[in-house]
Amino acid sequence: MTILETIRGKPGPKPAVLLAAQAPAIAEKLKAAEAELRDLEAQHGTAALDALVGEAGAQSRFDELERNLAKVRNNVGVLRAAHKAAVERDEATIVAQRTSLRKTQLNAMRKHLEARNAAAEKFSAAIAEAAAQYHAMIDRSAKAIAACPIGSTWPQGTLCEIDPLRRVVQHEIFRLSATPGNRDGRTLPGAELPHVNVEWQPEAIKPLAERLKEASEFTVATLTGKEAV
Repeated sequence: MTILETIRGKPGPKPAVLLAAQAPAIAEKLKAAEAELRDLEAQHGTAALDALVGEAGAQSRFDELERNLAKVRNNVGVLRAAHKAAVERDEATIVAQRTSLRKTQLNAMRKHLEARNAAAEKFSAAIAEAAAQYHAMIDRSAKAIAACPIGSTWPQGTLCEIDPLRRVVQHEIFRLSATPGNRDGRTLPGAELPHVNVEWQPEAIKPLAERLKEASEFTVATLTGKEAV
């Protein structure tokens, strides 16, 4: 296996996008190669001396050491060059990934803001409709009171007076917008908890339409002397 094959590892398909940093792995190989080179260089002087004085077998050992030194020095050189290139490539990859991530985040941000704008338009339209119906409830309540038969006393509990009517509307807003315990604080402005017993089960609050219908039936039954159905 060649030095470059050692650096790269087993051959395989080149990834389309570099996601993992390459420099750290090459740095480890370079560290090991440099340690091997230092060890061989530490032996070089003694091996050269032994070969010069003619010690038996020293020349052969020296020649082998020289070959190993040349090989390891070349390996270190290749690894250093590869490490430098890997550092530059990793840095470029990081920049590219950050640029891509930023672009993705900006696109997501724009989409969320566009969706919010659309929600705001629908919300405004819904408020306009809610306001119109609220005004209708107020007006019809006032007219119902004004139409009370002569000689009769308008009963309590009809939900026609402005304050009671406003409260049941606030309860309805809580019922429709609160989560159990209002943990995420998403209740609409103006929402009012009618009683702590329903704080964790907003769905248990009686709907506005049902409450007004019952109050209307009670009013008619009281003023006509007939039991409400």
